[in-house]
Amino acid sequence: MRRRLIALAILAAGPAQARPASDPVPDEVPAASAADPAGVAPAPLFEPAPTAPAAPPLRDPARAAPHAGDPGDASDDIGDQAISAQVGLAAGGRVTPGGLRLTGHYLYQLSERDWFDGAASFTFGSGAGACFRDRQDDVICRHGLTDGGGIEVVASIRHMLPPRGAFRPFARAGLGFGLARFSGDDLSGFTVPLHGGVGLRVTISSAIAIVAEADLALGVGSFGRGLGAQPQLGFAVGAGAEFRLR
Repeated sequence: MRRRLIALAILAAGPAQARPASDPVPDEVPAASAADPAGVAPAPLFEPAPTAPAAPPLRDPARAAPHAGDPGDASDDIGDQAISAQVGLAAGGRVTPGGLRLTGHYLYQLSERDWFDGAASFTFGSGAGACFRDRQDDVICRHGLTDGGGIEVVASIRHMLPPRGAFRPFARAGLGFGLARFSGDDLSGFTVPLHGGVGLRVTISSAIAIVAEADLALGVGSFGRGLGAQPQLGFAVGAGAEFRLR
């Protein structure tokens, strides 16, 4: 009896071990598989907004060119210091000398547009006499536009204006001190005129420029031979070359 029970137990355990275990059934179906049999996840309902490109960095004005965008600056043309020589004609009359005029200028930079302009001029005119005494025994002089001679030094300021193409205009104003001499009448005097003028400068190389200017002088002078104080009125034009020193 006992042997039969053992034999029946062996026969019952054999088929159970031969049968393969069934695959486990998942408790939950993945959301992607349930929604799409192919296994592709559905597209999102909302897409993120596109990111704006970064703005370019602002230009640092401290690193910009020192004179960029300033058309009035003339430092690169004239430099810190310059000299010039000019030749021209001066028109005077009465006791204002006139004639051939030679002028030398020295320029020293004060600001981006302003230069100190120191000038020395020499005027060479006719030495013919033109003074006489009237019936009241007063001395009267009627010299022509190109009579007499003179030496003058002028301290002025040259202000550079914005360029116009290849030309750079400027204005000049200053005060002068001079000596006037009319040899034919043995007449001399000390003059103090105010000067105002305009000019044009054209750069032809890094160190040389052509300059032309017109000048008006108005002032007073003290003369001998009983003339005393006399008005000074003159006009001059000249042209020459300007040389940059540094």
